[in-house]
Amino acid sequence: MSPDPTREVVDHIVDFFDRFAPIYDDWAGGQHGRVAARLVDLAAPAKDEHVLDVGTGTGLVAHLVAPRVKPGVVLGIDLSAHMLTIARRHTDKNLQFVGMAAEHLVFRPETFDLVTMGEALTYFADPTAALAEAHRVLRPGGRLAVSCQRRSLNTRAQELFFQGLTPLARRHYLSLPRYSSERAQFGEPHVLPKILAGAGFEVGGLTEMVTGGRASDAREWTELMAGAGPRPYTLIRALGPRYRDELEAEVEAAMASLGDPDEAFRYHHSYVLVVARKR
Repeated sequence: MSPDPTREVVDHIVDFFDRFAPIYDDWAGGQHGRVAARLVDLAAPAKDEHVLDVGTGTGLVAHLVAPRVKPGVVLGIDLSAHMLTIARRHTDKNLQFVGMAAEHLVFRPETFDLVTMGEALTYFADPTAALAEAHRVLRPGGRLAVSCQRRSLNTRAQELFFQGLTPLARRHYLSLPRYSSERAQFGEPHVLPKILAGAGFEVGGLTEMVTGGRASDAREWTELMAGAGPRPYTLIRALGPRYRDELEAEVEAAMASLGDPDEAFRYHHSYVLVVARKR
């Protein structure tokens, strides 16, 4: 029997988050925390509400929601055991974390007032099933709050780097499982609302958030880009010292080819955030 390609991708993603968990909160100057805070503000959790945080990771969203809904309950779920271990280090009495897949929720219908998915939708094995489950467990009029990275706003430096990942993998005979390229469109302002509408939600508010900065050199750049996702992380971490030096020399040359010193090593991380109600 041939292996399930989706299962291979999920395993790869979970392995990435398990390995990256200790530095996830601090990556890119605490970027994930800023996105989580913005999502929570848009979702506007209220006292006594019951909330499910799907793809909770280290609990960035869940930890912010818990004090707002107290004595309401917050439950964070994820497949990465190491992310959940970090999430559990600091918990409120009304907050719990459980290992669970987004596509197979064990809760009864109409259990929650709010479901959040912070930077998680593109990583699910089946986003359609995950949204259907979120719809099922939400009460009538309940809210879904989602954030997704908008990859079309990458800088020229980022585009050059990510374009070079495929030839890098070929040179080192690395074949990494990955989802179809259409998921890169999930974070576009004209795409995410349509996805949510198709899942039975009425989109209320949409906002965009852009963070970014500039690395000082090729070593700092590759360290930063390693945290951008499972594929760059695995490729960069697989390189020994000699090949890592070669990669950094290639990065330096690519940045020089931009012709503008201000563009070199500059990155943007852009997000679309949407709040929708269950129809």
